[in-house]
Amino acid sequence: MQTPLQLTFRSMDHLDDLAAHLRDRVARLDGLFDGVISCHVVVERAGHHHQHGDHYRFVINVGLPRHEIVVTHEPPGDRAQGTIFATADRAFDEAERQLEHWVTRQRSERHQARPTGL
Repeated sequence: MQTPLQLTFRSMDHLDDLAAHLRDRVARLDGLFDGVISCHVVVERAGHHHQHGDHYRFVINVGLPRHEIVVTHEPPGDRAQGTIFATADRAFDEAERQLEHWVTRQRSERHQARPTGL
């Protein structure tokens, strides 16, 4: 990645264990495509339910050449979604799917743009 990871915690304290987990997930994204320019992850405490505990929203912004992937993952408020780590993993799984789709599309477009044999 050309720019270091930006990690923002909103409405909550910085969690070292979560920050390390997010760095690992960003490294996986960077491994899928070595042209990742930047990544900004926002973790926000989105609410609290007395039976289900805290709810967290993740926003992942991945900067690519001439493109940007933005994933917002917010669990529904009517049921528990597991730990903050599980919620983060679901958000990053979606970011990985979108990045893989983008990389495949780029390769296909480059292949189609090649001139045919002379």
